[in-house]
Amino acid sequence: MDDAGGHINLDNGYHYHAATGKTKEQEQHDHHAPMIGYAMDGHGLYTQLNEEGNEPDDLDDCRGHYDTTRGYHYHVDAAGNNNFINCFSGAIAQ
Repeated sequence: MDDAGGHINLDNGYHYHAATGKTKEQEQHDHHAPMIGYAMDGHGLYTQLNEEGNEPDDLDDCRGHYDTTRGYHYHVDAAGNNNFINCFSGAIAQ
C-alpha cells in the first residue's frame, strides 16, 4: 500500500483499500464529512467522519445513507478495515 491507501494489481490496475487523508477532499458547507469521489455505481463517497469527528449512526450494510442535500451516498470505512464500502447500492455499468 502507498501513502494514499492504494496499490497496483496486475489484473485490476491501481485501486484503493483505505482513505488515508491523502486524497483531495471537497469540503461541505453543512459540517458533513468531505466528499472524496464517486463509487462505481455513481453514488458519492465521503470520508468516514464529519467535522465533529463522528460517523453517521444510520449507515446501511453498504455504508451508505440518505440526506436531503446529497441524496443517497456512502461514507468510507476506517483505514484499518481494508475497504472503502461493503457493497454497491446502485446499478453498476458493465
